[in-house]
Order: sequence, then structure tokens, then C-alpha cells
Amino acid sequence: MNLASPRGQIRILRRDRRRGVTMVELLIAVAIAGFIAAGIQSSIFIALHAIPNAQGSAQSTIRASKIVDQLAMELESATFVTEHTATTLGFTVPDRSGDGVAERIRYAWSGIPGGALTREYNGGTAVILAPQVNLFQLTPGFQSVSETYTGLAGEDTTESLLINASTSSSTSNKNVTSSSLLGQYFTLTLPANVYAWRPTRVQFLARRSSVPSETLVQMRTANAFLTPSNTVLEEHSLTNSMLTSSYAWQSFDFTTIQPLASGDGICLVLKRNSGSTSVVVQDNSGAGELTGTIANLWFYSSTKSLNCQLYGKLTRSGQPKSFNSNYLTSMGIGLQINSTAPVLHTTGIALNHPELLSSKWELKFDQDPTSLDMNGDAINDWNQQGNNRFDTSQLVGNSWLTSGAIIESAPGNNFATTTVVDLRFHNKSVGGTGATFAINAMRSGNQIAPIWANLALQADGTQTLRVEKKINDSSFQTLIQIAGLPNQPVDLHLILDPVASAVCVQVNGIERGTFKVDRFLSTDSSRSVAIGANGSLAEFSYARIRVLEPSP
Repeated sequence: MNLASPRGQIRILRRDRRRGVTMVELLIAVAIAGFIAAGIQSSIFIALHAIPNAQGSAQSTIRASKIVDQLAMELESATFVTEHTATTLGFTVPDRSGDGVAERIRYAWSGIPGGALTREYNGGTAVILAPQVNLFQLTPGFQSVSETYTGLAGEDTTESLLINASTSSSTSNKNVTSSSLLGQYFTLTLPANVYAWRPTRVQFLARRSSVPSETLVQMRTANAFLTPSNTVLEEHSLTNSMLTSSYAWQSFDFTTIQPLASGDGICLVLKRNSGSTSVVVQDNSGAGELTGTIANLWFYSSTKSLNCQLYGKLTRSGQPKSFNSNYLTSMGIGLQINSTAPVLHTTGIALNHPELLSSKWELKFDQDPTSLDMNGDAINDWNQQGNNRFDTSQLVGNSWLTSGAIIESAPGNNFATTTVVDLRFHNKSVGGTGATFAINAMRSGNQIAPIWANLALQADGTQTLRVEKKINDSSFQTLIQIAGLPNQPVDLHLILDPVASAVCVQVNGIERGTFKVDRFLSTDSSRSVAIGANGSLAEFSYARIRVLEPSP
């Protein structure tokens, strides 16, 4: 090919023209590239704004879900609720660290939108779960169990004839001498809605014997053999000058004898104090006559009775009362992290159904009671009185056997709301204080209403339970005494009602009455429950004190 020819030049010029770009084409290409770049930039901008941030609705929902799931999961194993409001929940869960102490957890929100939701663990520094919360709401679900008991007792205002053992048939004469004592056993089985009786007066037929003479007229406690013990409850004097040569009624008032439970007995004893034969009394063909020797050997007769009468007053129950024990079954949880996020709802299930209480102490005596911390507050639930170290060798077969130790509940409590006590105890030796329980209840400042219970083993092998109230710092008054209890563990159930200022007493599942108690100004600053013994062997196998929440 001849490149120099005009024809060849023309071909070359045409080839070069196809490889080049005109100005118009260039401008069009630049414009198109600009549109593409703008589109890519918009896509990147949209994609960046689609990524959730810390305050975004999606992220808020995820965070809220994690918080409510954690709360619901922890609540499943809760054993004791220490605090609960619409915005706060405190509870304990079983030991997680291996130290034998329950773990304490607390969720709290101020209730003010924008405030932080926090979680505390074992009383440590509160950790912020969400810094700005718009809503945190707790709605408990619970099951109520009602317990009914008799209302406050009222004693008859006037006395009545309770036992009439007098008759004019088959009578005979009996002498009270230096070697022969006489008496009469009294007992009373009470009708429904009457659960205590109190002897106020006794009278018997008697006449003069020797001059001068004096007879002691005593009321004594009765033992399991229906004969008198050595315990004289009240005593009066019958002198020769008060008698005539013919039989006449001799009447004596008793003002300090405390109420007796249905079926319990008491013994009238006539004992010579001076004169060879201090008095002659008349008996008949009834039952319950007692004859004794100066050596205190007594015999009960089922065919003879003193010609006598016993007057007294009955204690009658009031209108029934009740209280509710509430057990947590679930907890509705509502959480909104911020105002733009949705409100997340869930329900936590409390598998252990913990009771909603103000305070609680419980002992099964399967471990050192002074090492327990059931509510996880870093305070031992019990301390031994005198700051002595608890002797774990006294724990035998899930029971505490002690003859000289007392343990006290902690921390301090006023027991100012309804308080329920359950105690199983047993006195195993005669003498000393027996097995004891004490509580300074219904405290308001320095005013308290102390309740004291004592279980004492008697020489005849039975136990006598006495529930008393303090009327001042040094004096007790018996509310009810129950004798003849078997020589085995006794279940005591007390309901302390501060509204009615009363205590209901139940023994071995049998209601023994509800009695008035009164606060008084005291110098005793103790705010604890005390159980133990001093001077006699006592066994405790269970103790529980529940302080109910204040009424809404």
C-alpha cells in the first residue's frame, strides 16, 4: 500500500476521527458520571442512617429486652422479697458464691422520666442498666391465703357458779389434822366459744373442832394424777373464831388466779396450821375428794367429794378475725428506654412463691443459726445473747438442745404490724426457766407490749405451757396456762395483732383464745425475739417469725 497517495491519507484521517471524543460527547459523559456519583452518595447516606445507634428505637428495644429478660430470669429463683413498689423490687436468691449466704438483688427507678434504671447486687454500688428511662413499671401477681382466728376475748363481768359439788345425801365428817390434809379437785370442760375459766371464789361446809386452831385454805396447781402440786397459787386463813359448832358455809375469794384452759384442773387444799384438829368438813358421795399426808402423798377419790361449790368467770371469744398471707406468683414488667421506643412488656414467674413480708426469720436448726443471713443484708439473722460463740455441738438431729443459752433475732425490728410466730419446742428436765420465747412486740417509740411463753416439764412427766404479758418492766400477768401437755414437742402458734392490741394463742393446732395486751412505757430497748433456756434442758426444732407488710 502506498501511504503517500492522497487516497491513503484520506483513510488515515478517517481512522483517527473515529478514535477521538467530541466536546459534546465529553460534556455528556461528565454529566452522566455526576449523576452516578450523586446516586452512590445518596445510597451511602441512606445506608449510614439505616444503621441503629445507641439512641435508636431498634437498639433501645434490644437493650430493654435484655434488661427485662434478666430481671425475669433472676426472679424465677427468688426466695424472699425484701422490697417492692411500682418502681422498685428487691429480693434474695439462693447462694451463688458458695459462702452459704443468700444473694440480694435490687432493681430501682426513681419514677421520673429520664431517670436511670439501676441494679444492685449484695448491697454494692448500683450499676446503671439504662441511663435514661421513660417508664419502668412493676405489677405483682400474688396468691392470698387467709387465716381466721377468734376475736378478742372478753371475761364475764360477774361470777357464776361453775361447779356445784354440794348435796345433802350420803354425807360424812372429815377431820383436818397434823397428819391428814383434805382437798378437792376441780376441772371444767368449756362449751364452744368459751376457752378459759378463772376461779374467783370457793365455799365449803365446815364446823369448829379444837380451840384454838387455824387452817390454811389454799389453791394449788394440779398434776397429771389430779392431785395437788407443791405450787400454791393463793392462800387464806380459816381460824377457829370464824367457825361455829354446826356446819356452815365458809367462803373465800381468790383474786390472783390466772385463767385456765378448758379441761385444766385446780386443787383446793385444807391444811392444818395450828390445833390438833383444825377443822371438820363434810363430804358426800360425789367425786374429786383429795386426801393427803404431811409428806405430800395425795390420793384422788372417784367416789367421794367435799361438800363445796366453786364460782368463777368465763372468758368468751369475740367476733372472728382474719389476715391474709400474700405469696408472689408473678411480676408484670414494663420498660420503655426512651419516649420514641415502644414499651416492652413481659411477665416474670416466681417459681418459689416467696411470701410478701416486711421481715422474716426462720430456723430449722440444721446449721449454726448465728451464721444465717436469709435476706442477704450482711447481718447475721441470729446472735447468741452475751456475744458468746454458738456451740454447734448442741445441734443434734435438726434440733437445738440447750440448758443455758439464748439466741436473739437481728437486725432490730419493732414488730409493729401483724406478726405470726411458729415455734416447736420441748422442755426435757424439771427446774430452771424451762424452754422460753420472748418478744417485745408492737413497739412505738419506748412503748412496747412484751409477750413471753414458757414451757416447763413437771414432776409428773407432763408439760405446762404458760403465755404471759408484761404489764410493766418487772411484772408479768398470765394470759393462759395449759397444763397436762404430753412429754413431747409442742407447737405454739401466736398471732400478734397491733391494731386490736391482742395476741391469739394456738397450741398443737387448738385455739386457746385471743387476749388483750397493752403497751407500756419501758426502759427495755431490745428489738428482737429471744428463744432459749436457763437452768433446764430445752429442745427447739423449729422457729419462724413473720412480720407482715403494712396494710395498703
